[in-house]
Amino acid sequence: MEGTGLNNFPQFGVLAGVKILVCGGAIAGPFGATLLGEIGAEVVHLESPKNPDSTRGHYGYSQNHRNQISMVADMKTPEGLEIFKKLIKWTDIFIESSKGGTYEKMGLTDEVLWEVNPSLVIVHVSGFGQTGVPEYISRASYDAVGQAFSGYMSFNGTPKEALKISPYLSDYVTALNTCWTALAAYVHVLRTGRGEAVDVAQYESLARILDTRPIEYFTDGKEFPRTGNKDSQAALFSFYTCKDGGTIFIGMNGYGPVHRGYPLIGLPKPGDGDPEIDQIISGWMADTDLGRRLEAAMEKFVSEHTVDEVEKIMLENQIPCQKVYSLEDCVRDPHWKAREIFTEWDDPMMGRVKGIGIVNKWKNNPGEIKWGAPLFGENNKEVLRDLGYTEEETEDLARRGITACLDFEQTYETYKLGELFPHYREGFTEHWKKEQEDETYEI
Repeated sequence: MEGTGLNNFPQFGVLAGVKILVCGGAIAGPFGATLLGEIGAEVVHLESPKNPDSTRGHYGYSQNHRNQISMVADMKTPEGLEIFKKLIKWTDIFIESSKGGTYEKMGLTDEVLWEVNPSLVIVHVSGFGQTGVPEYISRASYDAVGQAFSGYMSFNGTPKEALKISPYLSDYVTALNTCWTALAAYVHVLRTGRGEAVDVAQYESLARILDTRPIEYFTDGKEFPRTGNKDSQAALFSFYTCKDGGTIFIGMNGYGPVHRGYPLIGLPKPGDGDPEIDQIISGWMADTDLGRRLEAAMEKFVSEHTVDEVEKIMLENQIPCQKVYSLEDCVRDPHWKAREIFTEWDDPMMGRVKGIGIVNKWKNNPGEIKWGAPLFGENNKEVLRDLGYTEEETEDLARRGITACLDFEQTYETYKLGELFPHYREGFTEHWKKEQEDETYEI
């Protein structure tokens, strides 16, 4: 991605040519932009020279900022603000992640941005939203805050302790929410020519997937005790621990699985004369006498078989099930391999790395990883050139600290990568040597 500016992004994927500017750090906003960049969108990540993305210097940055280019400018200076506004004019979709009201306090309301670019899509990503109770709007938020405030965390865990879902559930759900709202607004702009803004709140992104819990609470006054790995509603729709300690999910619900499955675990098939089970068509509630009978039969069955034996029996009888995979299991599984979920790419700091690749399979316009996550300010010169700045003006901005950048060696030392990740050095050294030999690296 060296030498990449605003006018020479590679053209590929279903979003080829869609221009995205993202401001903010961590996961929810930038990762949403990366997902769009992996299917062709042209993504510029704008950071402050005084406040780099908080995930820089860690594996998370390498995984979640691919296909972006980096521009660093201080928006709190007139010159940096001018750079920002020129980027806004270039942009189709602007994604910002910060405390609610941050841009409004800077004088950068939606209306001000639409004066610069009338057809701009604006996506505000924050913990608590842009409207509501002021004390909440101004709160900072992390993933765990979103999980706790949304109520989502209260449904997970044991009666004794609520459970945070890892890794970073509310951040990643918010990133997905960011993607679809940005594209929905973009479709609106294509149809009308008028800009649109959307307010994405982290906790609301999780609240939207609370399933039936809210409607049951309001309709029936129902409370939901935490049941660990047992489903709180349906019998025979849970995780079970087998004879060898392995854990497996079994979903013995639906007409076919019920009729094929009950005899496997020592229960009569519905309709064979048992007065309780005669009525069952597709399943039963867990918190009933019959539900507890069904669960007891399954617990006895799994206690007599290993997890592999249980999985084999269930699959042979077309009963949905899945033993709990570790990452090692995922790596070895032939279906994971066939769909190329894990892939390799070149990272500027670590060299050749392997991680999660492109998900969703596009038939005619596949997504691609064109380059790894950029170094801090790596594309300053090219972006400023394409915005109309002369070489002298660019050098002056850097000299006065309005822009900033870190090369390979500075990045390694700044983030103490040798201390945090001792094996980082191998990839770093290979890249540094190669760039010195080629004499092509410039920042």
